[in-house]
Amino acid sequence: MSIGVLNSPAKGHQSQDFELNITSIIDTFTVLITFMLASASFLSIGIFDAGISAGGDAPTTNQPPSVNVEVSLSHDHSFTVKLSGKVTNTIHVAPKSGDWDLDGLAQQLGGVKARFTDVQSATLLAENTIEYKDVIRAMEKTRSTLPYVLLGGF
Repeated sequence: MSIGVLNSPAKGHQSQDFELNITSIIDTFTVLITFMLASASFLSIGIFDAGISAGGDAPTTNQPPSVNVEVSLSHDHSFTVKLSGKVTNTIHVAPKSGDWDLDGLAQQLGGVKARFTDVQSATLLAENTIEYKDVIRAMEKTRSTLPYVLLGGF
């Protein structure tokens, strides 16, 4: 009789309970997180916005500036102001008495601002040997003429 075979208790039923071993998953995530933290230390920032909001009216147009201004600090305490865009020009500001000529930098940036009135920002680049306080002094002097200063080259 096949009916007795179908309902036979000898077949037994299998339990739905099982044990999940998550040790290998935790080990994998630990290695993955460690790898991500280690590789994040090799990332570098191209440009860092160090500006603060400038007072005044909001710009009326969304046009890009006619020239981009880039100020580079060299190890010999000189500045190089590079203009790119409608005009490509390089202005060199030599050190004064062996120190940074911040007034000369402000004068050159004032000339750029007078010639190109739509320019509101500059990118400040420094060599690795330049001290932090010198970068900040140059950034403050640049901000006196151009209100938006970006730090780049990191």
